[in-house]
Amino acid sequence: MLKKSILPFLLIAIIGCQPKEPCAAKKMGWMEKPVSEWSDLVMTNSVEFSDTTYRNIGNAFLIDTGSDTLAITCKHIFMLFREETDNTINLGDNFRKWEIFPKGKPDKSISLGALLNENRNEETGDFNTLKSRDWLIFRVAGTDDFTPLKIRPRPVSEGEIVYAVGWAYKQTTEKPSLVKMQVYRNEGPYFYVNTLIRNVDPAGRSGSPVIDKNGYLVGIVSGAEGNLGVMGGVSFLFQQLDLNSFSH
Repeated sequence: MLKKSILPFLLIAIIGCQPKEPCAAKKMGWMEKPVSEWSDLVMTNSVEFSDTTYRNIGNAFLIDTGSDTLAITCKHIFMLFREETDNTINLGDNFRKWEIFPKGKPDKSISLGALLNENRNEETGDFNTLKSRDWLIFRVAGTDDFTPLKIRPRPVSEGEIVYAVGWAYKQTTEKPSLVKMQVYRNEGPYFYVNTLIRNVDPAGRSGSPVIDKNGYLVGIVSGAEGNLGVMGGVSFLFQQLDLNSFSH
């Protein structure tokens, strides 16, 4: 039985450059171009279990750790899979495949490998418990046609301008939208932002990467609290992947 697509979750994110950061010295070349000319940076998720397929759920993207390319999306996507996963962060025996691809282009799909932060002892929880750890990290292969993001090693600062790159659930444009935001407050594992453009549809933007003005990854779109967007901070990646220390 094929379950109809379920509206994913929410919003948009934020981070920027500090004087000692590598991104302050070098802007990614694609950031100089309009979004319409960017190579594929963001994808959507399609997840298949033995009797259920979830399509068009949230956004996903690739990261370059310096030694590997990995795939990323939001952990709260597991809130849709409670029945299939026994309400824990593991894919279970009924899992068949997880693919990501640019929206509307399933012919360019990437099959994801092992879920690196799978944990049968970690309950899915709800948004308030997930926002400080709202990252899924997958092994991946065959990524030559896509642009992985480099991670900025310093946190965002209050007032910094950042951008969320992704599609809303109902958005059908070929390219994702670029949503400008401003950091309101940094809580360490996550941060709050104000969206600086009007008429942004928040539904389904979860999992979008949040980049700074130079194109470095500073967060992931997680959700919303009141009028503020909630973005997961990249400190989680540094901890999980044992990368160089993250400065708070």
